[in-house]
Amino acid sequence: MVVRHLPSAICGNRSRFQLPSAMKFQGIPSGRLTFTAVPNVVFSELLPLLDDAAALQVTLRVFYLLSQKKGSPRYVTYEELRADETLMHALDYKPQNLKRGLESSVAVGALFHVEVNDAAWYFFNTPEGRKALEQIERGEFKTAETARVVEPPAAPPPNIFKLYEQHIGALNPIIAEELKEAEQEYPPQVILDAFRIAAENNARSWRYVNKILSDWTRGHTNETTRRPASRQRRPTITGKLANVVKPK
Repeated sequence: MVVRHLPSAICGNRSRFQLPSAMKFQGIPSGRLTFTAVPNVVFSELLPLLDDAAALQVTLRVFYLLSQKKGSPRYVTYEELRADETLMHALDYKPQNLKRGLESSVAVGALFHVEVNDAAWYFFNTPEGRKALEQIERGEFKTAETARVVEPPAAPPPNIFKLYEQHIGALNPIIAEELKEAEQEYPPQVILDAFRIAAENNARSWRYVNKILSDWTRGHTNETTRRPASRQRRPTITGKLANVVKPK
């Protein structure tokens, strides 16, 4: 992979690298195209957690850059991101936006932050990335002399109103009141899992989500919450709802 390195004073020479402000997406062209494979879980579970534009831009760009690399383990350094013209343009050439995006992406679990010989490396949360982290924690990482996993800050609990808008639709006063009551009654992770299960079953309604939450409260499985049409593809259920909604 060839990385274009920009001068360290990129912010001071912004006009030299800035793309025309009037640029707009011209659409996907016809003919032979190259593709980047993105797992569905990125769209169903990760994107709803990235409620900051910088975090979304950084996360998707890191995923793309890693997909272009060869060998193992694959990682991207802070300096590579700082020198990435496409990403820095999207972030308005502000290093603070890059830092905020990286911190947010690490906080939600999309990226792993590792300090290696005083440099910042970022791994995506994939089986390969998790294996590299395990090697670092055991002191078996051969790529660098010193490597330390940087613990992410505690992620804020999911906002039930944002979850509703992302997975179901626009709010109304009646639903908003019900959401407020549910937020006070159920743990944040249980609420997040309930919305995720509903989305994976293509059951985008508050009634369905609320039924899952009620089943969790009762502590037993209610198979009537499962749609017959979803039998061909059952979601993988993890977390506190793993024993509540079980695939047949």
